[in-house]
Parts: sequence; C-alpha cells; structure tokens
Amino acid sequence: MKTRSWPILALGFALLVAMIAAFGYSAMRQARIIHDEMLSTHQRYLQTEAFLQGIPADMYLAGILLRDYLQEPSGATTPVHRHRLMEVRTSIDERLGILGQKLGSDTTPRLEQLRSEAKAYWDSLDPILEWTPQQKSAVSADFLRRIVLPRQQSVVSLAEEIAKLNAASLQNEQLHLHATQERFERFLRTMLIFSLSFGILVALASTFRYFLLEHRELQQREQIEQAEQELRRLSRSLVLAQEAERKSISRELHDAVGQTLTALSMELGNLDSAAGPSLQGAFRKHLDGAKRFTAETLRMVRDLATGLRPSMLDDIGLGPALEWQGRQFSRRADVPVTVQVDGRLDDLPEEHRTCIFRVVQEALTNCARHSKARNIRVSVYGQPDWVRVTIQDDGVGFDPEKPFGVGIGLLGLRERVRELSGSVSIESQVRKGTILSVELPVHKGSTV
Repeated sequence: MKTRSWPILALGFALLVAMIAAFGYSAMRQARIIHDEMLSTHQRYLQTEAFLQGIPADMYLAGILLRDYLQEPSGATTPVHRHRLMEVRTSIDERLGILGQKLGSDTTPRLEQLRSEAKAYWDSLDPILEWTPQQKSAVSADFLRRIVLPRQQSVVSLAEEIAKLNAASLQNEQLHLHATQERFERFLRTMLIFSLSFGILVALASTFRYFLLEHRELQQREQIEQAEQELRRLSRSLVLAQEAERKSISRELHDAVGQTLTALSMELGNLDSAAGPSLQGAFRKHLDGAKRFTAETLRMVRDLATGLRPSMLDDIGLGPALEWQGRQFSRRADVPVTVQVDGRLDDLPEEHRTCIFRVVQEALTNCARHSKARNIRVSVYGQPDWVRVTIQDDGVGFDPEKPFGVGIGLLGLRERVRELSGSVSIESQVRKGTILSVELPVHKGSTV
C-alpha cells in the first residue's frame, strides 16, 4: 500500500504557519500592552510631580501675600489680599483632591496628614485677616514666627515627602514593568525555541521524505534506463537476426529453390525438344502451361529473394540497390521515384548500407500508404565522416503541431538510426508534402 505523506507535511506546514502567526500576534499585543503601561506610568508620574511641585509654590506665594498684607498699614488692600489668598487656598485644595485620585494607597496617610496641615495653616490665617493695623504692628511678627511659618514649613515638607513617595512609586512601577518585560522576553524565547524546533522537525521530515522519493525515483529511473537499454539491445539483436535470416532465406530462395526451378524449366525444355512435332495438341498445351508456370514461379521466387535482401546490395553496392528499389516501387505504385546518389558510398560499413536501404524502403512504403504523392525524390549524399539520406514527396503532408500516431515502421526506422548514433528529422506542411531526413555518422574504425 502506497503511503501519502503530503497531507501530513501540509498539515505540519499549516500548523507551523498558524503558530508563527499566533506567536507574532501575541508578541505584538504584549509589546503594545507593555508600551501603554510604560507610557501611562510615566505620564502619571509627571502629572503627580507637577501637582506636588505646585503645592510648595502656592505655599510660598501665600507667604508672600501674607507678608505684604501684614506690612501694609492702612488696611485698604485687605480685601484684595484676602481674595488672592482664597484663590491660592482653592488651588491647593484642588491639587490635593487630584493627588488623592492619582497617588496609590501607600501615600494615603501622608496625603491625609498633608490635608490636615494645610487646613490648619489656612485656619491659622483666618484671625490675621481680621486684624486692625494696630494689631498687625503689635503681634504679627510673633504670630508668624510661632504659628504660620511652622505650619507652612510642615506643609512644604509633607509635599516633598509625598514627592519622594511618588518617585518611589515610579521606581516600583518601573520594577514591575521590568519584570513584565523579562516575562515577555522569556515568552519570546520559549516561542522562538518551540517554533524553531517544530520548524526544524518539519524541515527534517520533509527533507527525509524528499530524499526517499528522490532515491526511489533514481532507482526507478535507473531501472527504466536499464530496461530501455535491454530493449534496445534486444531490438538490435532482433534486427540483426532479422537481417541475417532475410539474407539466409534470400540466399536459399535464390540458390536452392531458384536453381531447382531453373533445372525444372530446363527439363521441361528438354522434354519439349525430345517430343518434337509429333506431340499431340492437349499434351502440348499442358506442357506449354507447365513451362509458363515454372517461369512465373522462378520470377516470383527471385523477386521475393530480392525483396528480402537484394543481392546487389552486397554485390554491386548501395547506389544500384536504391535505384532498383526506386524502379520496383514506381512499377508497383505507379508513382515516379527519382534516386540521386552522390559522394563516397563505396566504403560504407554493412550495417550503414542495410540501414539506409531499410530507411528508404520504409519511407517509400509510408508514401504509398499515406502521402498520396505524385512524385518522390530520394537523395543520398556521402562524406568520409557522415552520410545523409533525404526522402521528399509532394503529398498531402500533415500538421506537425497536431498529435499523430507513430507506426511500428517509423519506430523501427528510428531505432535502426539510433543504434548507429544517427538522427532522424521529419518536416511537413499540410498539402505541401513531407521531408524525411536521416544523418548517420561514419566512424573511421568501422569495417566494411
């Protein structure tokens, strides 16, 4: 049973991609959360610090307004000083209210103490605002030194202490963010290691599977190539055996059967001569028929022997054999065949002569069956290192772009040429004929 590994590999890659996507989204989300927390902490610290720094400033402003009020003897500006001091008090109360919302629970006792001290400070200023000019000059200095200034300093000290607590809170937030950052980095490392491990596992599995498939493909290719080589070797052996058998049968037909029929014809001639004119009409008729049938049989045997393996191919060479073949084809198919032989063909090896003869024979057969040609031209041109054969007709042709069936004859032709390291090319156009070209290399070490 064949295993199908691509669904498993596809699932592995899909899980890897999904994991990377989830990891990336989670990392972006966590990074955004950390960034927002850092920004929020920093903004909260800056706002708290601004409010805390405003309290001592307001207290110092209140002290300056109070000093100006006490140093003014007429009392004409008392309402103005009272109004401005109330504005400062309102500002400080608002700052304390906002600080109560922004500061954490650790600073609540100090904030309540600051509120209490601020209230006591403002309560201590209420009698001063009702003093007469004489009271101002009499007790203002002592009252400021004993009551107002200590409370003012207490408020400022508490504000500074709360500012320190705010800085400590910022440091704690920073430590918390640092711990969060470390957890995020551990998460990144864990996910990275897991993703890399899973990716490496998928890659190894894919590589191993691909290696097995490639190895199996190489083995199958080697088997196919070996089988193809065996088939070619078998085909070559069959072709050689076929040619040898044809040669043997042709020789037997030409020598044994031909000689026997020739002897029979001679005996019939001797019988006719011995009988002379005294031979009766019926006997003469049968004797003449026997002589005629013997002559036709002898011709048929010789034609059959020549078709199997023309003796002239071995006796007088390739050119005359091709010319004879063209004449025979013209006589049978009633299609003119022009044979042109040029170049050096006398020293061609036997396998080359046989291959060229069979190529022309198969091409002429295909022309008779399919091309509907009116004229056929066969050209053979030989050189010391190669020989080219071209068969051209003016038949119906075909479209090379369209698939067409390849007959066993053309396959055998290609195989013959390939065994001699040659090449075959076919050019054709619809209603413009076909050109079959074969080129065979001639090795200098080949024997005739």
